[in-house]
Amino acid sequence: MSIAHRQITIEEFERMAFDVPMELVCGELAEQGMPSLQHGTVCAAITMFLTLWARTGKHGLVFSHDSFVKTDADTVRGPDCGFIRWNRLPGSKPPLDRTLKVPADLVVEVLSPTDRWTNVLDKVIEYLRSGVTEVWVIDPDQRSVTVHRAESAPLHFEGDVELTRPELLPGFICRVSDLFADIAS
Repeated sequence: MSIAHRQITIEEFERMAFDVPMELVCGELAEQGMPSLQHGTVCAAITMFLTLWARTGKHGLVFSHDSFVKTDADTVRGPDCGFIRWNRLPGSKPPLDRTLKVPADLVVEVLSPTDRWTNVLDKVIEYLRSGVTEVWVIDPDQRSVTVHRAESAPLHFEGDVELTRPELLPGFICRVSDLFADIAS
């Protein structure tokens, strides 16, 4: 005899508390791997650079991994960092919900030691299909950033190359190497 399994709604997910990082994928809880100190350091760096740029130019809202992004009717992801322009938010204000229901302009995923590339690329496709404009995948081991957009080939940045995206983030400039300045070589 099997026990019926009930799908969880986004509203129910938002009310839950967890001891480990979780996402809601196709109505089911999906435990995320525990990130490393290196992962957290790189997340802090990209969040800092984007926040300084966004606040200085009043461009929009930067959010970190404690926030969720709706990618489908029954899927909620927790990107490491993200950005959305103020004019795309209802009332041009930060939403009070735990989940951003409007597609972000930018989502950033920083690879963890437990991440598998196939899973990360599946997430990239999911974000882009949900309407996210760009997805950046930051690889601390390779010290690189790969930029994904829906209708174009990925762009790869590394070393002292300046990461700029003028059409999406006017005036934003960050040397890729600065994202990894606080982690061991």
